[in-house]
Formats: sequence, C-alpha cells, structure tokens
Amino acid sequence: MMDRRMSPPDAPRRASLALVPAILAGLILRRTGAVPPAPGTPAEASRAEDWDYERTDAEAGKTAWVMLGLAGAVLATIGAVLALNHVVLGRQRAALPPLTAQQTAAIRPPPPNLQPDPYAEIDARHAEAAGRLSGYAFLDADRTRARIPIDRAMALMAGRPFDVETAAEPREAASP
Repeated sequence: MMDRRMSPPDAPRRASLALVPAILAGLILRRTGAVPPAPGTPAEASRAEDWDYERTDAEAGKTAWVMLGLAGAVLATIGAVLALNHVVLGRQRAALPPLTAQQTAAIRPPPPNLQPDPYAEIDARHAEAAGRLSGYAFLDADRTRARIPIDRAMALMAGRPFDVETAAEPREAASP
C-alpha cells in the first residue's frame, strides 16, 4: 500500500522552493565565517599563515554578533508584546460604556470623629452602670416594674426577709 502523501514515481515533478531558505542560510553562514570553508581552499591557507591561534578557539567578533542578535530578538519580542497589549487593551476600553458622573465623582470621607477625652467617657459609663446596679428605679411608665440594687436582690435570693426591722419585731413579741 502506498502512502497518500507520496507521489507515484511516474508523476511529473514540480519545482520546489522549499530548499531556498536552507541554501541562503548556508551561504550566510559560510560568508560570515561561522562555517569554515572546505579544506584546501586558498582562503584557509592564507588565514592559517596570518594568525597564530588554536583552531578550537571561539572568535570574539562572531560571539559578539550572536549576542547582539539575541538581544535584538529579545527587544523585538518585548516591543511586539507591548504593542499587542496596547492594541488589545485599546479595543477593550473602546468596548466599555462611558463612566457615569457618579462613578467619576471624587469620594471625600467625613473627618474622623475622635473622642477628645476617652477616659472621661469611660468613667462616665462606669458611673452610670454602677448607678443602675446600686439604685432604685421604675422600669416602665406605669410604675408596675421596678429595679432594685443588686445587693438587695442577692439578699432576697438568699432567703433573707424584705425588711430587717419587721422581721426582728415578731420574735420579740412571741417571746413574752
């Protein structure tokens, strides 16, 4: 079975330009000296007589050109990304509706309400709480519920009589 991608041997061959970039790259490499010419050429012989270095050394000029090419490629890539980002963001911003007056208005928060003397306010609240715990007061306008001091409430809960004087008198009256 024959592969469909391959042409049969009797098919006419078309001229292909696929090798042109490879040929151009080889010529450029040969011209810049990255690839040495074939041995036995006059350029190689004259060059060996003029210079005194090992054949395995790297040439500084070629290395510098390669580094400059890499730096240029990096800069070109960064520039392309920034340009693409600018184009994409510009299209996104253009697609958004315009901002309303409420969205563009400056927000100014109110000034802070600081306490001039916080310790005096704390003392006043403590005094108010102590007054509630140690004083009598009505809890409603009809005067049906009252508040009593906490000491008296604890005494009542412990089973002591409501009035100390009235509790002492019946004992004296019962003894004669």
